[in-house]
Amino acid sequence: MAANANDGTAEGQKSKKKLPNGLRPLLEAFARESLRSQPTDLAQFGQIFFETLIEQKMRNSESTVEALLGDKFNYDIFRSELHEKLKKVSSPQQNGRPKSPMDIAATKIQAIFRGHMVRTHPEKFGLDAETMDGLNQKMRRNSNERLEAVDFKKDLKRHSIGGYSHAEQTNATPEDRAATKIQSEIRGFLARKHYEQQKKDSSVAATKIQAQIRGFLTRKRLEEQGFVLSPPRSRASTRASAGDVKAQ
Repeated sequence: MAANANDGTAEGQKSKKKLPNGLRPLLEAFARESLRSQPTDLAQFGQIFFETLIEQKMRNSESTVEALLGDKFNYDIFRSELHEKLKKVSSPQQNGRPKSPMDIAATKIQAIFRGHMVRTHPEKFGLDAETMDGLNQKMRRNSNERLEAVDFKKDLKRHSIGGYSHAEQTNATPEDRAATKIQSEIRGFLARKHYEQQKKDSSVAATKIQAQIRGFLTRKRLEEQGFVLSPPRSRASTRASAGDVKAQ
């Protein structure tokens, strides 16, 4: 009987299976995102979850599942992509409706965030620094060309006969009208400030000219009456003479 017991214990130890590497963090991540999303179709959620994880694993072929889910940077990207896909398939009725401005803004913010992550850590997405430099230069060049084209178009409209048409002003968005109003107020403020400074400078210059003319006429009249006047001295020389007198 003792021999049979020992044989049973040995067989039990042999039958114990070792957990695959990465199974624990994988199950924890699946449970965490399930509780966060509260999906109505858990099977569909699981399909999207693992498809998203496989896509990220393909972009980081050298990383293990445990490393991907344990790294905060990679996990944030994975979670962002997962919830974006869940929003697209969450409800057919919801997908049939046009997106609200908040949804569009959220999508743009997510895209900007992912682009920033790719540019900041290109090596995590299988891109080298040289490739990223070329992409960044191309993006900056295209952005500058678009801005120059928009500015040129605005200048043409501004300087054309009649300026902006009534239809263009009517069809402009509230953001465009607000920007135009702010720009006009800034231009008006700068123009007024420039005019006030010119007016102040002109007034000071006129006062100096008038003082010089009055001094010249006074000296000339006194000379005609027989008074001998010394030539006018500068203020600096006058102050220096006064200082010498005090020192004596």
